[in-house]
Amino acid sequence: MSRLFSHSRHRLAGIFFLVMSSAVQSRSQTIEEGLDIVSGLGPVTVKSEDLGGVQLGTGLWEYHTEITHDGTDSIRAQLPNRSTSSLTTSVEGPAIISFWWRISAQRTFDTLYFRTAGDVGFIQMPSDPQQAPTWEPRTFQVDTGTQPVEWFFQRYSSLPAGGTGEAWIDQFVVTPIPNNPALQGAVENFTHELHSTDWGSAPFDGALNSSVAKSGPVDPGGTSSMVFEIDGPATIAFDWGIASDPTDNSFLQFLVDNESYGSIEGNQDLHRRAFEVPPGTHQLKFAFVRDASSGDPFYAGPSEGYLDDLVITSFGENAQLADAIDLATGVFSNAWTRQTTTTHDGSDAASVSAPTSDVARRLYVKIPDGAGLLSFWTKTNVAPENALFRVLVDGTKVLERTDIGDWRKTEVNLSAGTGRLLEAILFRDPSSNPTISSAFFDEVVFLPGINNFQPDLSIGPRSQTPRGEGFFNASGAGQQAVVRARSRRPVGLYEIRASNGSSSDRDEIGLRGSWSDRDFEVLLVVREDGKRLNYTAAFKTGLFSTVELAPTESETHEIWVVRKPGSSSRSHSLRVTGRSTTSPAKIDVVKTRLTITK
Repeated sequence: MSRLFSHSRHRLAGIFFLVMSSAVQSRSQTIEEGLDIVSGLGPVTVKSEDLGGVQLGTGLWEYHTEITHDGTDSIRAQLPNRSTSSLTTSVEGPAIISFWWRISAQRTFDTLYFRTAGDVGFIQMPSDPQQAPTWEPRTFQVDTGTQPVEWFFQRYSSLPAGGTGEAWIDQFVVTPIPNNPALQGAVENFTHELHSTDWGSAPFDGALNSSVAKSGPVDPGGTSSMVFEIDGPATIAFDWGIASDPTDNSFLQFLVDNESYGSIEGNQDLHRRAFEVPPGTHQLKFAFVRDASSGDPFYAGPSEGYLDDLVITSFGENAQLADAIDLATGVFSNAWTRQTTTTHDGSDAASVSAPTSDVARRLYVKIPDGAGLLSFWTKTNVAPENALFRVLVDGTKVLERTDIGDWRKTEVNLSAGTGRLLEAILFRDPSSNPTISSAFFDEVVFLPGINNFQPDLSIGPRSQTPRGEGFFNASGAGQQAVVRARSRRPVGLYEIRASNGSSSDRDEIGLRGSWSDRDFEVLLVVREDGKRLNYTAAFKTGLFSTVELAPTESETHEIWVVRKPGSSSRSHSLRVTGRSTTSPAKIDVVKTRLTITK
């Protein structure tokens, strides 16, 4: 009994060991485990597709154990020719991120990239064809907040010998950059945390409290950055300076959300600057940059940037400015004012001037989230040689004026969005031109669900200018071109013009003709490269459209109406519908009528 029991026990133990081993081996390992980072990554997305954008079922980044840097595991993408594979995630900054990577693919056609919001790096096969692929380390810095990061393996190779390319990543490390109290003391600001790996406090004659924040040592081609985060709207004022030389080709730059707001170069003593940032949370950066492309590689003089007396002043909504531009709320500025002298509505308007050089005076307006039509009126007194007035909506320029002009209306079609903002900026450059520029802003209106797309059709006999421009009527009433022809030549020749009636946005106009084929034949004739081309089939089925037209731009084509041989009919009507490609509900209709006389 005991021997039977012992045998059964060992047999059960063996079965248990096999089951557990199988379970361990079959457990799906994760991307995070392959990268050796247990926490600190945002959601991970992997995707692979061919160069035409068609998604593939192979080539995704995945856990891997055969080729590693740490001797345990890594992640790998294994791709065929002419395809890409990406891995996207995010990290919390400010931080230093580092990893090891390796590639085995075609040397001149295939590349493994790494991208962050403000930097990019890549690796390819060694230039020496005899050299085997090796692991290489890379290090990047990311700014404050949640920052996207992406690895992107791209294969352009189409050589038969290219086969399958491989890329690996291992030992991904995120090292936070802590707040530096010494930097806070150097710039006299303990309200906001300042982060840098190389900026430090340094004595400086003439500075407030005799010290400044100074950039770290930078080799040609390098950058020394100090980053922090603020909530707007706010004014950021500071003293900055730079010690360098024109042959060094370096500069000190101030960036908001990785967009440059200003820079200085050469040798400049500490001097005051002020900028404004819009509502919301923003990543701010001071970056001292040495450009390696054209600088003197033997320059050994001072090369550093300085910052002092950093003052950040928040400001809230301005009820008077909102009233000035005819809104209830959501208007911010500490530079623009309400005035009643120069207005469009006869009541009041917002105004601003730039009496000094190198300034940007900003007005911020919150825009509702839904789709609709935004309109506003502007008037400028701008010296084009040293100033400009610009309006941005969601960061996209919708108006720029450099003129001394009267009130002008601007309309902008907006799709649905969140956290949207209009930004009106009067900018005067650093030139010594003493001319003072000014701008005025009035009657901001947002109409939900409305847009200003409008196809504008006009029609007429070919020998005359088409009529009906600017006349919109979906029924076609009032827009009819009449041609009278003799029986010996029963042909009506018309010109139709399709115009983009939008005042702000590009659009295509689709044309469709409706007619009877019983007694007459209709042709749409398009001139291209000196030739007449027949687009009648597309015209009748509604598949013909203009090229993309700029606001108020138009295309003109010919319509021929010809009585068929043997027919005795003496009249024919054609209806043409023009439809906005962007807003299909917007249409305009015109008609032709051909009458055959004896």
